[in-house]
Formats: sequence, structure tokens, C-alpha cells
Amino acid sequence: MKILFVMRDDGDMTEPMNQMLLSALARQRGHETQMLVLQDRSVKDAVSSFRPDVMAFSCITGNQRTYINAAAEAKNIKRSIITAFGGPHFTYFPGEMMRHPEAMDLICVGEGDDAWLEILAELEAGRMPDQIQNVVTKENVYKVLEIPADSRKVQLGLISDGSKDEKYFDAFTMKRGIVRSRKVDLDTLPFLDRGLVYDSTAFRKRFKRTHMASRGCPFRCAYCFEPQFNDLYKGLGRVRQYYGVDRFLEELKYVMKNWDTRYFKFYDDVFPPFPSPDEVAWHEEFCSKYPVRVGLPFHILTRCDNVMKLHEKGVNVIRDWKKAGLASLTMSIESGNQFIHDHVIVRDMSQEQVKAAFAIAYAEGVYTFPNTIVGIPSPILPREDDPHFDEKLALVKRDLGILKTVNGTRMDFDEALKLNQTWFPNEKSTALRRRSTVQFLGNMGLRHDNIATNVESVMFTLKCKPGFAEFLTLFPYPGTKATDWCEARGDFDGDFAKLHASYQTKSPLSCFSEEEKEVIQNLTLIGTFLTLFWGSRNRFIQRLARPMTSVLMGMSSTRNKRLQALFLWLYTVSKGYMHRTRIYPIRYSFREKIRFYLEMIQLDLWKQRKERRRLVKRPDRKLALGGPVS
Repeated sequence: MKILFVMRDDGDMTEPMNQMLLSALARQRGHETQMLVLQDRSVKDAVSSFRPDVMAFSCITGNQRTYINAAAEAKNIKRSIITAFGGPHFTYFPGEMMRHPEAMDLICVGEGDDAWLEILAELEAGRMPDQIQNVVTKENVYKVLEIPADSRKVQLGLISDGSKDEKYFDAFTMKRGIVRSRKVDLDTLPFLDRGLVYDSTAFRKRFKRTHMASRGCPFRCAYCFEPQFNDLYKGLGRVRQYYGVDRFLEELKYVMKNWDTRYFKFYDDVFPPFPSPDEVAWHEEFCSKYPVRVGLPFHILTRCDNVMKLHEKGVNVIRDWKKAGLASLTMSIESGNQFIHDHVIVRDMSQEQVKAAFAIAYAEGVYTFPNTIVGIPSPILPREDDPHFDEKLALVKRDLGILKTVNGTRMDFDEALKLNQTWFPNEKSTALRRRSTVQFLGNMGLRHDNIATNVESVMFTLKCKPGFAEFLTLFPYPGTKATDWCEARGDFDGDFAKLHASYQTKSPLSCFSEEEKEVIQNLTLIGTFLTLFWGSRNRFIQRLARPMTSVLMGMSSTRNKRLQALFLWLYTVSKGYMHRTRIYPIRYSFREKIRFYLEMIQLDLWKQRKERRRLVKRPDRKLALGGPVS
């Protein structure tokens, strides 16, 4: 069979590893595969020339409309095409099958390694894969999907009985027993089919190659898909799996041999090791063999608490990685506000661990790249003299109750109120009671306005002296607890189709005024520029950090379009410089540098664009519309 994989290239420079794996598996069985980049070629042209039997899409939220529209267009050209969907969006939104039956033939939920081969075998035999685990089709959709009675959306009252609105379809999940066990032995998988992407797209000249040594993340961060993914696979295998070191290095050598490769980024959620004997042994073997057999600089993602737990056991992983060739690493901060960090996004690590891990990296001479999320809704702390103090305090209590339902976090607020009432029982002591309440909530991390928590997060991040930092706006992605929190507060209406594919645009949440949204967006740009100074190893540049911060943070409330354009320019130029010199120090020729900066500019303009434009190339035009041309 002929399989046409489809992707958007928005210039983010991360290869679609899942599609490269599925292509490799398909080629092992003798199938022919090809990649369609929607910005470069029209659906009509690709379908008419390649005549695919299957069209395969892997989708994150924000891309779903583009891909569903492309599938519908393909079916208008060739009715017999089978359109197959997978990826995070459709794993958590399998109910999309009910919403778009005209464009969608099947959805693969969760891991698709084994299901994919069974799907292809059934299709080749002329049958729809209705009986295969992990697969949703139009024929089996009501047999394999359900709305669980204990669904958070039901508990929070986000779904009304008998109402089949958009949220109703969004609430469906796979029934227990329909999903197969996790893939445990990754060494049996083929090398990724990188030729699918490198030989026909702009990735050929993006010399940073991406790979993963492991799968699985056991943490419960509320903004992430992983907790729901782990619920989906509960009792179906251990959370963590990883390649053997030799198998992993062999694939890296294969990539270096066949494509111009100058840098590796290991995109594991958490690169090994976790503080377990098996993973520490893996770490030691990797650090001894990588510099001999591969030898290229690399970047990894890890967690501050992991670094510190291993450090307490006498394992300085950052020092070990640096000896092996580590150039930089990502350790996400996510929020510098204590309440948001602990109770809204549930990072399960202390701010002291964050500071200590960044201090170790700085001392070892390793540049760090944290992500920090801004625009996170938080209860607003009423002021003591506010005439509506009691009403606003009731909203705080409501919010704390929602967080208890969503995240299971426990706060002793009710006990504190009772204690306050005991200490200050009469009207004469109302002011003291209010002051005590405000002090208690303030110590938890609540602030008097929406902007204060964002400024706090930016400043906390800068003081960790990162080599580069991104400040991302919270987007309510499906299936996450952060989204349930936003919906239950009334900050988001559940319309995921309107979300931008990038989370660096203006906040989509209604709890922020338009002015606040612009301030938050300004902070995302200013914060990144300021890391140029805070993360510098040059003492003169470091001395400029505080005065530059004072000036630019003072300008963050501006709504002047020229100043905002200046912030974007400062962000883009400084980001390009820090990426190239600190985080991904790749050797470039002069022409390659020009190409690198042009792609960076195109990406940043697309991320900041207010309205999303058409991202599929029209058959009657020579230029791609919307999104950067790659």
C-alpha cells in the first residue's frame, strides 16, 4: 500500500519522530511511504500524483482543524483514501470521530507501534480495523468509547445530562481493556525513517537532530498530557521504558553517517537517569560510551528535583553529562509563584530544589534553558479595605474547592478561617481578622492582581541565571487538569478549535482583560531578552542585568504598538543569538547562519500572529499561505 504522511512545518525545528517511526514500521512490511508538508505542496497535487491508499496524520491541539480539513479535501479527490489520525489531540479527544465522520476513518489512541502494523494488515486485506485494540472507527466508536462516571468534567458540572454539545464529544475516552499494554522493549523497534523527512523537507539543512532515549514520565504536572496518558495505561506496564545504550548509540551513528549532523537534542520528557539503580547504571554506561562512539555536543531535558535527588546520592549528573559532551540542558521552572507552582500546576518539587539545581548547572559551566508558564489563572487576593472583601473571599474559597476536585491538593484555608473567627470573634476585630486572612493567603502565594504572579515568575526565572529562557502562555489543552481548572472557573469555553498551534500568542482565557493579555505577552518577550544579561558569564554584561530589568519591566504595561514591535525584535534577535551561542552551539557557514536567522524570524512572527490564516497550500497558487515557507 501507499501511505502519505502529512505534517505542518511551522519552523519549530523538531522532527515528527512519531511519523518517522510509523514509516519505518510500514516500510519493514513492504509499504511505500511519502511525506506531504502542507506549506510546500497542495493536497490535490500530492494525492493526484502519489495516489495514496492511506493518509496519516499525527496531531497536537491547535493543528486539528488544518489536518481534518486536509483529510476532507483528500477524500473529495479520492474517495477510497483511508484517513488515519493519532497523536496527543486524538488520544485525548477520540470523540472527534463523532464530530467529523465525513473526514475521519480511524483514530489510533495512545502508543501506535504495534497497533499500526495490525491496522495496515487489516486495510491491506480489505477490512476496517474495527476489532483492533487502541483503534476507534466509525463502526466501533460507540462500543469502545465512554464518558466515565468519575470523569472530572462530570464532577465539575462541565457536562450536562442529555446535552450533546461540543463538551459532550470532548469528554469521551477509551474504555478499559480496549488499550493494549505499553511497548516495553524499545530495542525491537526499527531506526526512525529519517529519510522520510530529511530527504524532502527543510529539515535536511537543520543540523540539530532530535531523538529520544526513553519513554514515559511519572509526574503529575497539571498542564501536561502525561498524567492522563498514565491513567489510560494504568496497570498496563511500567511507566518508564528506554533503549539499551548500545542500541541507542547505533542509531545516532546511523544518523551521522547518512545526514549532515552537528548536534543532538534528546527530547525525552526526562532524560535518564531517574534515581533508581537501573537508570543510574544506564547513565554511567551512556556517559562512558557516548563521547567515544558519537562525540557530538548534545542537549537533554531533565527535572530539578531529579538532579537534586541524585546529587544527594552522590551522583552529579550534570558534571557527568558535561564530560560526555553536554552543551546545555532544559530544566523547566514553569512558575516562580509558590501557590501556582504547588497547587495549580502541581510541580511536586520545592523552589529550593529549583534554585539549587540551577546553581549546580551554573557552577559546572553548563547553560540552562528553562520554560516558565505565564498567564496561569490564580485566585485573586482581596485587599483588607476592599468593601467587597467577603464576596471576593468567597471566590477564593470557590477556587480552592475547584483545585481540590481537579488536582486533589489540600489547603488548610477553612481551618485558618475558623481559627481567625475564634481569635477575632466580634465586629470590632473585623480589620484584624481580615489582615490575618490576607496574610495567610499571601504567604501561600496569592496576589492582589493577575499581573503580579506573572512578574514574580519572570523574576524568579531570571534570578536562576539561565543561559536562555522561554516564557510560554498557558493554553488549555484537552485532557489536562489545568484545562479543567480553567473551564470550571469559567475562564475557557471549551472551544479547542480556536486555539493557536503555538502557546506563545495572546492568552485565550477570559479571566484576563485585553490590557492584561497584552502585558503578559510583553512579559514573554521582555523576559527572554533579559536572560541575555542575567545568564551571561561576562561580568560587565551581568552588571547591566538589574538596570535593564528595571527599565524594561517598567515598560511592560505599554500598549504602544511600536514598543511592542521593539519587544518582538529584541526577543527574536536575542533568542537567535542565545540559541546559536549558548544552547545549540552548532557550527554554521555564513549562508547557513542567514538561513537559521530567517527561519527563526519566520517562526517568531507566526507564533505572535493574532489571527491564524490558512495553512494548507492552495492548488492554484505557487506560494504557501499562512505559516512560514520552509
